[in-house]
Amino acid sequence: MAECPCGLGREYMECCGRYIEQGEIPLSAETLMRSRYTAYVVKKADYLVATSLSTSTLEEIEASMRDIEFVSLEIVSKSRGKALDKKGRVEFKATFRSGEKVGVLHENSLFLKRKGRWLYDEKGSEIFHYRTD
Repeated sequence: MAECPCGLGREYMECCGRYIEQGEIPLSAETLMRSRYTAYVVKKADYLVATSLSTSTLEEIEASMRDIEFVSLEIVSKSRGKALDKKGRVEFKATFRSGEKVGVLHENSLFLKRKGRWLYDEKGSEIFHYRTD
């Protein structure tokens, strides 16, 4: 089995695959963030819709995935977002390729817990830069 793209060094189904493929619920904001990154890598737009407070549609997310290939993830910092918290933040840098260009998405993501599930809050998240070289 292949290594999970999230960078923790575990096999996909023992790591983020269990959330994306088997419907297990991530217990922390960081775990949800890593699984969402992995969902972008493996092109699972339905998981991204299901784990977000955003109004983006499945079709919009699938369209955004067409020309981008994520290649690495770096967690810069995290605050709160543990099992007993109601919100948390995860700052990350995700390196990607788009055609011949390489880029970095640097974001401080907000996650909120609703009915026992962590969800990504796009409106409360801050993108520091999204650039290509």
